[in-house]
Parts: sequence; structure tokens; C-alpha cells
Amino acid sequence: KKTSIKKHVLSHKKVNKRVNLRYLGVAALIGISVLTASIMTVPAIATQMPFVQSILTYFEEEALPKQYDDLATIVNQVQSSNGIDIMIENAVYDGTSLIVTYAIQTEAELGDHPLSEGYFDIKGTSGTGGTAEIKKMNDHTYVGIDKVTPHFDGKSPNEILVQWEPRVFTNYQTNQQFEGDWKFEFSLAPLPTNVQPLNQSVKEDGITLVLKSLEQSEMTAVLDYEFYVDAMILQDSPFITIDMIEVKDNLGNVYEVNGNGGVSYDNGVSNESSTTVYSLDPNAETLTITPHVHYSKGSGAVNEKKNMKPITIDL
Repeated sequence: KKTSIKKHVLSHKKVNKRVNLRYLGVAALIGISVLTASIMTVPAIATQMPFVQSILTYFEEEALPKQYDDLATIVNQVQSSNGIDIMIENAVYDGTSLIVTYAIQTEAELGDHPLSEGYFDIKGTSGTGGTAEIKKMNDHTYVGIDKVTPHFDGKSPNEILVQWEPRVFTNYQTNQQFEGDWKFEFSLAPLPTNVQPLNQSVKEDGITLVLKSLEQSEMTAVLDYEFYVDAMILQDSPFITIDMIEVKDNLGNVYEVNGNGGVSYDNGVSNESSTTVYSLDPNAETLTITPHVHYSKGSGAVNEKKNMKPITIDL
């Protein structure tokens, strides 16, 4: 079984791409020292973390869907370990992808864009893909956003159980690591959605792309798609991914797109994937989507990129 991230991240963005294959996670835990953690109530720590109720104000407008603040579930869990306080403010699950926002306060110097070793783990999945970003706001304050797409063996459950153990934060400017014992757990129900079957396809250069469905909630529109690759192409480029690099509607709106990763069960011949469109205009009547193919020999090296013909779907 092969699970791979399909999101193409521009090089100027400090974003960490993650893949969690559950079977490979045990060895990574060996050797990490365990420190005492204390679960603190929000009022008790609020005097030390004045940004507790305003984490979202630190994010750029395009980082989150417009409706995120209104639709997200308030989590407000705070833990402290080894002089580092972490607070998960809120989170939302649209039935396909999880978005979590959190803040960190510490006297330690974590660098401009630190990364945590632990990932957000969703129980019942065979693996997850997604992106994560933590950025420094001032000398002691950092904010983070994780976008995680779980791959379930079967239908997505009516409620997901989310766990997060960051374990280590690394300052990549100095290579200094800061260990701790933070453990978060919370549940989320998916937003109500409406599924529109599509079954539109296009074939180019030995690759067949099939748009399966568009699942809309108040916050997002999730495009599910599959693609099939001829065996001759896989001999030269065994890792093929397709992103949706541009989505625009008939009103002229161009949308922020977040790749959700994908999975192949037959070494890349057939692939299942999805992408999320944020804040779709309710008056839009059509969406025009441009697929972008990445050809790779492996190890993250992309040896060719090519756009497919845009596809227009009716809403």
C-alpha cells in the first residue's frame, strides 16, 4: 500500500508536508525523553498567554476559509511541558479534511518557522496526508495551522477522534531541539455536506483523470477525483501526482486550493485523491479546474510538470 501527498508546495512558503503511515511510526518514538506535562485550564494560563482568545488574528486571510471562525469547534485545550505552553484554540472537520489552529508561548528560541515531530493523528485511519506550518509572531509567541486529510478504510465516520503529541520542536536555523510531553485529545463531528456526483473525465498522454464528485459544506467544496496511469509511463516516472493548481468560477473568482493527498493500492496505476476549495461563492454556476501533473522518479524529485486541459463542471 502506498500513501502519498499530492499537494505541491511553492518553494517560498515555509510549509511542512506530512505523510503518516501508521505502520512506520513506532521506531520514531524510541529515544525521546519523557518530561512531565501539566494540563492547565484556560483561565489559569490566560494571564500568561494574552493571545489565547485571538489566535486567528495572527493568520493571513488566505490561510483559512472565510467561515472558519464561525464553523470551527472551540477546543481551548492548553498544556505546558519543559517551559513550552501550547494551546489548541479550535478545529473543524469538513468530512474530508481537518483544520486545527494552535499557539505556542515559550522563552525558548524556536526559530522563525519551527516544526514539530508529532503529527495530528486521527483514529481509525490507514494513513494521513497534509501540510503544517508554524510561524514566529514575536519573541515568545508562535502560531500554527495544520491541515490534515485522513484516509479511512471505508466510509468516513460520523465523529473523528483527534490526538496530538508534538514531542519535539526543532529550530532549523540552529538545529536545536526542544522536547516535551504534550498530549491532546478531542472529538469532532463533520460539517453537514451535500454531495454532487460528477463522473467527468479527460485523457491526455496516457493519463486518465476522472472527477468523481463535489462535496459542499458551508465552508468548503471538496473535489474527489481518481486518475489512471499507463504502465509505460510508470516505467520512466513511477510516481505520478495530479494537483488542481487553479480553480475559478463563472463570476471571475479564483479560489484558494488545498491538496488533500491521495492513495494508491497498486503501485501508482490507479490513484484516489481530493482537493479542497475554500469559501465557494454561493452564486457561482460553474467551476473551471486546471489539473497539473507531476512526473517523478522518487525521493521528492520532480522531473517534469505539465498542465492538462481545464475541465468545467456545473454546480
